[in-house]
Amino acid sequence: MIKKHQPAAEPAIVFADRLYPGDWRVEWINDEGGIEVAIFAGPNARERAFRYADRQYGLFEEVGFDP
Repeated sequence: MIKKHQPAAEPAIVFADRLYPGDWRVEWINDEGGIEVAIFAGPNARERAFRYADRQYGLFEEVGFDP
């Protein structure tokens, strides 16, 4: 069973992994400064990352990085 976190001041971020094309990451900084990271690879990695972020954190945003 996955426990959903309480809403935080900062949203989780969802983004394409810069080192491994096709992989997606979800990162969230908790109230104590700890960082949680989930990495998704394989078929539908992007969609699974967004589903996870929504289910786990509720508040999230997609970010992109310049090449």
